[in-house]
Amino acid sequence: MSKITRRRVLAGVVALAASAGLAACGSKNSDETTTTAAATETTAAATETTVALTGTGKTIAIVSPYYSNQPATKEVVDAFKTAAEAKGYTVTLVDTKGDLAAVNGEMTNAVSQKASAIVLGMGDPKEFSAGLKAAMDAKVPVFGLDAGSADGVTANFTSDNEFLGKTSAQALLDAIAPGKNVIVIHFDPFEPVRLRGAAARELFTAQGVTVLEDIQGDPADSTGFAKTTILDLLTKYPKGKLDGIWVAWDASALGAYQATVEAGRTEVKVVGVDGQDFARAEIKKADSNWIATVRQDWAGIANKAVTDIDALLNGGAAPAAVVVVPGELITAANA
Repeated sequence: MSKITRRRVLAGVVALAASAGLAACGSKNSDETTTTAAATETTAAATETTVALTGTGKTIAIVSPYYSNQPATKEVVDAFKTAAEAKGYTVTLVDTKGDLAAVNGEMTNAVSQKASAIVLGMGDPKEFSAGLKAAMDAKVPVFGLDAGSADGVTANFTSDNEFLGKTSAQALLDAIAPGKNVIVIHFDPFEPVRLRGAAARELFTAQGVTVLEDIQGDPADSTGFAKTTILDLLTKYPKGKLDGIWVAWDASALGAYQATVEAGRTEVKVVGVDGQDFARAEIKKADSNWIATVRQDWAGIANKAVTDIDALLNGGAAPAAVVVVPGELITAANA
């Protein structure tokens, strides 16, 4: 073999060795990167699991008098249940179907079954003194989802009900102008609804609006009661005598709206509160006389409640007695 040939062979061997070395380095770096990434993902997953499952071994008992009767109650309770279960909590749900007295017994049952916390899915806690006493005696914290405040309720998670009342009333005023006549449908036994009704009345009075009828609605038959009542009142107040209907919650506003449509009285404007899907669907229809609702952020209320309850049950501080989540005006423009 000539010197030149030997040099070429040696050069080739060196080049191959160098290439192999580079490939080996690349493979090693790649393996290290893959291993590091996998370890990081495993650590992240473990961290997420640790955070997500802080409720393992704990039970939250939800007691609701309105779960099957009120769409808003079902929405916030379902959202809370989903969020709490995602953190590992066992969540039980009892619906007393409008039986307020039964709530006390169900709260006492939850205490005897060693629940870590009790959550009221709406309902006025002042009606549940026996259940609250049983919980306080056993040191079981009680929380409200838009349920009002009372002795024994650690925190109530709710909307700014004065905002809901004033904003919905102002939407009606903007449509009918001051000095007109309206009907109000409220429900004072339920504190959040009482607050929004008081705020609406205050604004109507300040703007010279006459409240012709101030009616206490029926949460057990929200839509049916409102429809029947308004149909009768539309006869009592013919065209030119009634300009608007303010309703404290959408399920009743739906009945009032249906009455105006059925009676051919769509000059009468309707507003509600809650921001339910069925309300938005009617509001966005062309020429609808259901002109506005104010959305309550049920998912936001539920998630805030789960976060704060979880913190307390795991050694953190108790939340404020009333935790408020903002609402949003819904009109045809954003329905």
